[in-house]
Order: sequence, then structure tokens, then C-alpha cells
Amino acid sequence: MITSWVRGRAQGPPYGFTDAAAPSSPGLPPPPATTGAPATSGPGGGNATCDPGPAGPLRLDTQFTAEDGAGTAVHYSISLPADYYSTCRQYPVVYALHGKTQSNVDFLDEALAMRTAMAAGVLETSIIVTPDSYQTGRWENLDTGPAENNVITYLIPYVEQHYRVRPGPSYRLLTGFSMGGHGAIRFGLKYPGMFAAVWSVDGAMAGTEDYLPFVRGRSSGDFRIIAAGGRLNGDRVERLVDDLARHGVVVPYDHQDLDHEFVHFVREDERLGWPAMRYLQRNLGRAL
Repeated sequence: MITSWVRGRAQGPPYGFTDAAAPSSPGLPPPPATTGAPATSGPGGGNATCDPGPAGPLRLDTQFTAEDGAGTAVHYSISLPADYYSTCRQYPVVYALHGKTQSNVDFLDEALAMRTAMAAGVLETSIIVTPDSYQTGRWENLDTGPAENNVITYLIPYVEQHYRVRPGPSYRLLTGFSMGGHGAIRFGLKYPGMFAAVWSVDGAMAGTEDYLPFVRGRSSGDFRIIAAGGRLNGDRVERLVDDLARHGVVVPYDHQDLDHEFVHFVREDERLGWPAMRYLQRNLGRAL
């Protein structure tokens, strides 16, 4: 059973997960491998086939041109697993959305904290991708640039074509911090079939009315989203969670008495036994 809790007020378990809903560390299935000659595009040859070859860069801060008729440059950073060039494994992808005034480049440094959960065997080893939102953090199509289209329409297909990933929404995870926490919950509500699970972290949420069009006619079972709030934005997150619950969509929530740093929330998740990372892992591979 999953309910909406605020730890410290309700004194419930993190995110309201019971023991049954938050099992011990999962046994991770071996990821699929590809064989044969390497393809020619992207580090390691994209999704086609590959042979282990010379080591390449494990981090890229780069861009490509969207096929949108306007020549839009789509900036992103990517972190590849340590064994990316030495095996033919395919990997899930974690998309991590940055906050206001941040960029894909500096937020990747913070998002790499999730590799601690991967090293602990809690979360399957994944590629981590940080998109860019023109330093607004809104993750919408605005005058500053088409941040939403860049991610949903262009970046995700590009990553699945050019990197060795486990393709499809069942192997995409989404997280976001601060304004990126707003972006993560917004994408998770608007595009529930595009991501296996979403973790929104201390999100700088907009008014509830901005999200309601995405939940009308839907119920909790249509979404796989959890949210954490801290000292800066916890009240905003809690208001949204309570309003969504009044409209029939329960988003498991945990208030954590933490400063506004993404890394602090990852470390707190570790201290609590990785409830958020286990949630993401449990939903990897589910049918969408």
C-alpha cells in the first residue's frame, strides 16, 4: 500500500512505503548484450551491435541539431558507465533535470551522486543524461527556447539512436531538482507513458492549476511518481501533493529536513535505506 506522508508530522515510513512496498535490495537481472561489428554513430556505436573496443570518454558535454526546421541546438551532458567501452551491455537511462540558473554541464556533477546507488547494487547501472533548459529551469516551450520539445521530441530519440541503451520508456527514469523537480513532476504527469518512474526532488512547483489538465480523467494507478521536499520548497511540494490527492492522484511524498542541494537528498535516501532508488528500480522494465 502506498499513501501520502510527511515524515516528522505523520511519523510514517519514507514516502509511506510499507515493507511490502519497499522490499530489500532487488536482485538485478543481467542486462542484455549485443554482438557483432560496431555501428558507426555515437560512442560505442548506438543501439545496433558492438564489439568491445578502445576506451573513450565517459563524460561528454555536447550538442546536436534538432530536425525541427529551425536548426535548434540541443545541448546535453552524458555520463557513461565505467564498463561502457569494455562490454556490449545495454543500459537504462536516467534523465536528470536541472534547476533555475543551472545548465546541463554543472548539474551532471550533482546527478552523478546517483552512481552511489548503482555501485551499491540498488539501482541498475545506467547512463545519466542531463538536458538543458536555457537557464530557466521551467522545462516548457518558452521565448527563451523550446526546452520541453528538446527533451521529449528530440533528445530522447537521439540518445536511443546514438548510445547503447535499453530502448523504450520501460527503461527510462526521470528525476529533477528544484525547478527541475517541477519539470520532472510535470513531465511525469503530462507524459505518463514515457518514463518508467519519476523522482521529483525539492521541486519549485508552480500553482496546482498548471498540473490539473494532465490528471483529469486519470487516477493514481496511471502514474509512477514520488516526490521529496526539503527546507526551501517542501511547503510548495506538499501543497501540490495534497491538491493532486484531492483530485484523485496520490503522489507519495516525503519531507526531509535538508538544505537545497540535490546531493543531500541522495545521501539521505542512502541513510534511509534507499527508498527512492528502490522505487525507481522496481519500476524499471514494467510494461508501458
